[in-house]
Amino acid sequence: MDPSPLADLLLNHLRAEEQLLKNAREGVMSLYAALRKGDLLSVQQSLPQNEKLAEQLKTQGELREEAAWRLATAVGLTNERPTLVELAERVPSHGKELLASRSRLRELTTQVDQFRSANANLLERLRSYFGDVLAELTERDVAPRYGPTGTRLATPTATGLVASG
Repeated sequence: MDPSPLADLLLNHLRAEEQLLKNAREGVMSLYAALRKGDLLSVQQSLPQNEKLAEQLKTQGELREEAAWRLATAVGLTNERPTLVELAERVPSHGKELLASRSRLRELTTQVDQFRSANANLLERLRSYFGDVLAELTERDVAPRYGPTGTRLATPTATGLVASG
């Protein structure tokens, strides 16, 4: 059996996955830019699109794995999860394309992961900053309202009298 049609199918799935990764890269880059600007509206608008892309990438990855497995079976590989390197060796007519696609996918995945990490770090810094600022703003001005058992403490009023809750 000629493995070329199965190799072509796999390459089509790899191209689709590559395009989705490009879109995901743009999405996480846009999210990063919006976070840096403090543009919460843009952040909120980008989140559903990024989630949709993540779901599409998952689905496309499953389709790619199925196509790779079918090609592997056709060329006599028994691995449950064949690699593109193994497939390139077994299907030399498509080897260069498979390896080039692998390289592009790795590069795009690295870029997406770097921006995801940057976004997570930026969000953590923002949370920490605002947590510290809010704590400083409220610490001096507001007396504790609840005791260690969760009961409401009496608090002084503006007149200096103690109000009970």
